[in-house]
Amino acid sequence: MMNDRPRARCYVWATWLTKLLAGEDRCWWKAWYKTHYRYDKVPDDPERAAFFREWTAKHDALVQKRAAELRAADWVVKVEDEGQFKVCGDAADLAGKPDIVAMREDEGVLVIDAKAGRRRDSDHWQVLVYAWSLARSWLKGQRIRGEVQYSDGVRAVRELGERESAEIVAAMKKITGPESPSAEPSRNECRYCDVQHCTSRWADETDHDGDAGGAF
Repeated sequence: MMNDRPRARCYVWATWLTKLLAGEDRCWWKAWYKTHYRYDKVPDDPERAAFFREWTAKHDALVQKRAAELRAADWVVKVEDEGQFKVCGDAADLAGKPDIVAMREDEGVLVIDAKAGRRRDSDHWQVLVYAWSLARSWLKGQRIRGEVQYSDGVRAVRELGERESAEIVAAMKKITGPESPSAEPSRNECRYCDVQHCTSRWADETDHDGDAGGAF
């Protein structure tokens, strides 16, 4: 039975934006739907669950290692729930939970996201969305810079500029607006989409096998 129901107020989790901003995902409908509806999720795949357990263990180890290094260097460190934020707009709320928010008087604020997988442009956008949001919530007026912590090292995130800020605002308006964007199903995106009741989901790839009819 479909239990999806409209939210009383639009709600956006920061990571719903990042791959769209990076151009790695193209289905804006997915983010729009999550923003507007409380939805049934696709049941967990046991094989995927095992993968995520391993990924989570590696991710958590990265976070704890970096947090310990920062504390040893006299940073005040907030990890995950301690650094979460919510930015309230006229029509929607934007929320998120950075892996690490570190503060030191002579350095300002450092926002860090840890990634146990391969490097992606969306990793940088995730930190930019966090920086944009934190500057409008509990870190107003602070100088904020960002980094991505990978298993093989750290990469600095470019400074949040006017262009990036405008793109974040435009993305928020697109997924919180009243008009639903068209769904853009693809094999890869639909494979990882957790919206169970999507009528546009990419069919099994065997459904798309064709017959050349002897042409080659």
